[in-house]
Amino acid sequence: MKAIILAAGRGTRLYPYTQYIPKCLLDIGGLTILEHQLNHIKDCGISEVVIVVGFGFERVENFLRNFDGLGMRIKTLYNPFYQTTNSLISLWIARGEMNEDIVVMNGDDVYEIDVLDQALSLSNEKICLPIKRKKNYEEEDMKVNLDDGRIVDISKSINRNISAESVGLRVFRDTGVEIIKRAIEEEMRSPGAEKKWYISSIQRLINKGYKIKSLDIDELFWMDVDYPVDLFNVRAHSEKFLNVGDAKSYLKVVKSNQ
Repeated sequence: MKAIILAAGRGTRLYPYTQYIPKCLLDIGGLTILEHQLNHIKDCGISEVVIVVGFGFERVENFLRNFDGLGMRIKTLYNPFYQTTNSLISLWIARGEMNEDIVVMNGDDVYEIDVLDQALSLSNEKICLPIKRKKNYEEEDMKVNLDDGRIVDISKSINRNISAESVGLRVFRDTGVEIIKRAIEEEMRSPGAEKKWYISSIQRLINKGYKIKSLDIDELFWMDVDYPVDLFNVRAHSEKFLNVGDAKSYLKVVKSNQ
């Protein structure tokens, strides 16, 4: 199993916090978002990670040189078009790394370790997309419609009969890896590919009749950090996603600053 983290974006909606710092290096409770993700990835038994970088790539790579990732193999791939493209291009750049079971996650996602653990536990599913039900959905949410637990529509533009929001962490196994690679290649040849999210590749598979399994994470904590209010909310709930050791270290920092 390999993890691919898409962390190339400019993060303009988080200004001024991301004016000089890439989103994945924002502090969320004594840790950066990227460190939080890497810790969870490692604790779930994944030792190989590929990070697609763009804006602030020097900062990310400098962070990785100092990250205590003993036993992990971490490499970066550069998306030179990060200023004008969306995640489809970033995942296409990483297509050469899609040669085994993979979990793909966005570089701004913060979640409890059980979200990743549960997604990985569904070993019989070729493609698994965790979802989270909410009372209200925003225009920017990646929304889904479900039919008997299977995803039948996934898009930000869904505005009726919304079933849930798609969590920015997806697992592809066995033939599911080759299937999504092929769909990505097809999407790259479609009009406006540079502006598409890679989720359009999954919708392409659905349109062809592929069965896409959803996983309801219920009350587990997950949030993508798109706006300053998201950053504040994540920091306010840090006890839900920090490891025990991380939480103790964070509490020491908080107490020392009081």
